[in-house]
Amino acid sequence: MTGVSQVVWTLAVVAGTVVACGARTGLLVPLDTVDGGLTPPACVGTALPLDTNAPNLYFVLDGSTSMQEESKWTNVRSSVATLITQLGPRAGFGAAVFPTQGEGACTTGTEVMPVQPGDSQGVAAAVFLASTALTPKGGTPTAATLAALLPELSAFPQLTFAILATDGGPNCDAALSCGVDDCTSNMDGTPGCPTGGPPNCCDPATGVGGLGCLDATQTAQAVSALLAAGVETFVMGIPGSAPYAAVLDQLAMAGGAARATEPYYYQVDTSDTGALGAALAQIAAQATASCTFTLTTAPTDPGEVNVYVGGTVVPHDGGNGWSLQGTKVTLEGATCNAIETGSAMSVTVEGGCPTVM
Repeated sequence: MTGVSQVVWTLAVVAGTVVACGARTGLLVPLDTVDGGLTPPACVGTALPLDTNAPNLYFVLDGSTSMQEESKWTNVRSSVATLITQLGPRAGFGAAVFPTQGEGACTTGTEVMPVQPGDSQGVAAAVFLASTALTPKGGTPTAATLAALLPELSAFPQLTFAILATDGGPNCDAALSCGVDDCTSNMDGTPGCPTGGPPNCCDPATGVGGLGCLDATQTAQAVSALLAAGVETFVMGIPGSAPYAAVLDQLAMAGGAARATEPYYYQVDTSDTGALGAALAQIAAQATASCTFTLTTAPTDPGEVNVYVGGTVVPHDGGNGWSLQGTKVTLEGATCNAIETGSAMSVTVEGGCPTVM
């Protein structure tokens, strides 16, 4: 694995839930009139800076022609942008698209967004959306793209994960030759190329030749090389990828980030943002899962610390609360599970208001 560097980040104050407070460090809010009476003063805490080993999540996105169908490209972009904002400073983010648009159907993909820290204000998400504002076109040079990204991804000091999202099988290797069963045009049932043939649309005499052959072996080798360099690869198959389930399983296993049961890759059956977002949340939870956070300095008053998960204050006591030992904050029970499963993304620690018990 590559080395892990510590990045200091400060989480923004979460608005909404407040607790009664008369603390010196809290900000007192004026009394409000409710039903003719007065509510107690409310207290707004101050975010406490945390040290975190924030990993990089690097998206390797299939930009082939078929991604224009069913709003797949639009919805993938939207779902990734949402995830970036949800995770915020808990990760860094980068992206590449294959093939390189406007330079041939099988041109090796290139980086469109260099890795940068995430944020909860939508800045990084906006950069991602601008970087991927294109019309998908071309084939699926997955192996060549992953191989080209290896030097950069393996050089990051932070733990780095690749997230490969594709709606088809890898191809674009002119050196290959194949029968109809391994010709991606036939496997996809492209008009004029029925499943099982004839014709064999990868026959050089009648079709595209080796460029259309399934490039499973080289792609698995590229994913294995990333893993050997310390970069695990999550594989996400979106609608259209069903004929390649066995290949995607193979890639998931080779990438070191397979699911515990079949399918070993993250299978998405519909192209709506809900399904895509749920799969991305599961992947992000695996890559960023940690129930322990370290404050840069110990709080002045441990009795004036509160933890927010997903924007909601977490009571300190009970099996689903949290504990504080010096500078270490540990989430427990269901609260920890929410982070590990991806059902909650953001974590904020605040000081200056009495701890909600």
